Amino acid sequence: MAEPISPLSDLPLETSRVASGRIGRLVLAYAGAVIAAATTRTLGLVIEETLVSGFDRLIAGNGWSSLLTVPALTGLVAFVAAAPFATGFLVVAEGRGARGLAPYVFAGALVAVATQLLLTVPLGFPMAGVGLLLLDAAAGAVGGWVAWVIGVRSAPPPPRLPPWAAV
Repeated sequence: MAEPISPLSDLPLETSRVASGRIGRLVLAYAGAVIAAATTRTLGLVIEETLVSGFDRLIAGNGWSSLLTVPALTGLVAFVAAAPFATGFLVVAEGRGARGLAPYVFAGALVAVATQLLLTVPLGFPMAGVGLLLLDAAAGAVGGWVAWVIGVRSAPPPPRLPPWAAV
C-alpha cells in the first residue's frame, strides 16, 4: 500500500519547511503576545493602584497571590476573547505579506481595545474609562511587538511561492 502523499511534497525543500512551520510559529506568537499583554496590563494596574493608595494597601487588600492570578486569568480571558480579532489580522497580514513591526504593534493596540469593548458593551457592563482603554492599547502594543518578534522577526523568510502553488 502506498503512503499518502503530502501536497507539500511537490514543492522545493525550502518552501515546504517554511510553510509547514508557519502555523505553529503564529500560534506560539499569539500565546506569547497574550501573556505579554496580560502582564503589561496587570503591571499598569498595579502601578496605578500603588500611586493612588500605596503598594502596602494593594497587597493587604488583594494578597501576594493576586500578582500571579490576575495576569493568568487576564491572559486566559484575552486568549479566548481576542482570538477572532487576532486571527482576522493574521489572515490579512499573512495574505499580504505584511512583515513590518508597525502593523503588528498597531494591530495589537486595536485588538486589545476591541477586546475590551467586546467584553463590556454586549454584556451590559459599564464602559471602560479612557485611562483603562489607553492601558489596554499600550498592553496590546506590547503584545503586538512580542507577536512580531516571535512570529515574524525570528521566522525564516516567507516562501517565494504560496504553498498551494505548483512549481
